[in-house]
Amino acid sequence: MNRVSIVIPTLNTGETIEKCLASLKGNNSKYKYDIIVIDGSSHDETVEIAKKYTDKVLIEDTYFRGINRNKGIRNSEGDIICFTDSDCVVPENWVDKLVDGLLRLNERDGKVVGVGGGNIPLLEDSSLMELAISKVIRSPLVSFRARNVTTYKDEREVPHNPPMNSAYFKWALEEVGGFGEESNIGEDVELDAKLIEKGYKLYYLPDVLVYHKHRSSFRKFIRQVYEFGKDRIRVGRKYKRYLQFHHYGPIFLCLMTFSPLLFIPLAMGVVNGAYVSLKERNVLMFLPLMLLTVSFYVSYGAGGIVGILRK
Repeated sequence: MNRVSIVIPTLNTGETIEKCLASLKGNNSKYKYDIIVIDGSSHDETVEIAKKYTDKVLIEDTYFRGINRNKGIRNSEGDIICFTDSDCVVPENWVDKLVDGLLRLNERDGKVVGVGGGNIPLLEDSSLMELAISKVIRSPLVSFRARNVTTYKDEREVPHNPPMNSAYFKWALEEVGGFGEESNIGEDVELDAKLIEKGYKLYYLPDVLVYHKHRSSFRKFIRQVYEFGKDRIRVGRKYKRYLQFHHYGPIFLCLMTFSPLLFIPLAMGVVNGAYVSLKERNVLMFLPLMLLTVSFYVSYGAGGIVGILRK
């Protein structure tokens, strides 16, 4: 029987980590599993909460997701490593569904070394802005079907599985050197790129979903998408297949906001705000949705421009 380790990086996640760890401990799994929390020197009660649920709480001086996850891998006892984030809540059959799926697909094709699922918003006690953020990043005029916010109805091979909901064979992670450690964003894409370059395969499992809490404020959302835009260019320079034409879309829309073509991103914001608010039957969401859509184009695009200009 395979042994499983679950690796979670944290930093000042006292508001969310208890629900995450409680959901993991609540998994009634046929596999023996342990939970490893790698904390980046939190200043809140994160570590104290984590110690209530696991004896494996490792402390790093800084918080770099790739470095922290790699430390978790090195200190793991499992031959299969599952990953989730401290702002996620997993279903009670999460471990079994991920591991069963990985073993089944690997038995059929030995090149399959990793699997992952989708995520849906965790909307408990959400503000209007938090609700709007969770909806806008999944809307077609913003997400462009990005893997990290897209769920599929069928099982399929994919180029990437976000580590909020994924599992890999430990030997495969060790073979490619684990997650990227150059930047605090995009480290997971680098891992999957290295695996695929080695000829391995990744699969999406449609019946494995986790609940994910998104950014709760406009400022945090803007900062996050700016970093996403910047790091998409960085990763794309190293791994060409991970930089597609649609990734340049927000850059063009960002530039338009400073030109006579300003009406194009504004119109797209209005259309997206109207589409999502009507779909959700909540007209109060229209203004924040429109603002978030245009701000996404500007911030993600600005990050992309910085990424292009940076050596």
